[in-house]
Parts: sequence; C-alpha cells; structure tokens
Amino acid sequence: MDTPRPAPATAGLVDASRGTATWHEVEKGFWVGNIPGRFLGTVEHGRTGYIARDDTGARVGRYSDAVEARAALSERGNEPRS
Repeated sequence: MDTPRPAPATAGLVDASRGTATWHEVEKGFWVGNIPGRFLGTVEHGRTGYIARDDTGARVGRYSDAVEARAALSERGNEPRS
C-alpha cells in the first residue's frame, strides 16, 4: 500500500491572473463565483442593492448592480493571498 505524500507547500495557491472568473446564478438573485482552483465569493440581490461577500463570507460591499458586485470580487481574486 502506498504511503500518502504530504501536499506541496504551494498547494492551494493560485495565480488568479491566469484564470477568468466564472459566475453562476444558483438561485434567483444569488451568484457564486470562482476561478480555476479558487472560490471567489457570492453576490446576493437584496432590497438595497447587490451584496458581495468574499470567500470567507466577509462583506466586501454593496453595489448598485450585479455586474459591479461581481467585478469587485473578480478583481480581489487577482490579488495575492497572504
């Protein structure tokens, strides 16, 4: 039986600049986004606009339209992770 090998130190790190964000409306007014290998976050339509939340669920902001909210999360996906 093979012994499991530890994951490389770079496991989970993604160069987001090489990926294009993909957005899916999983319910009416609720989108989830990702780039290859990384969850970006969600956008939800509410009474006061579109609420963007990052991959940890933290609120990123409120936007007047879904395109703007998704763009804010997509741009954050291109930032290096600490």
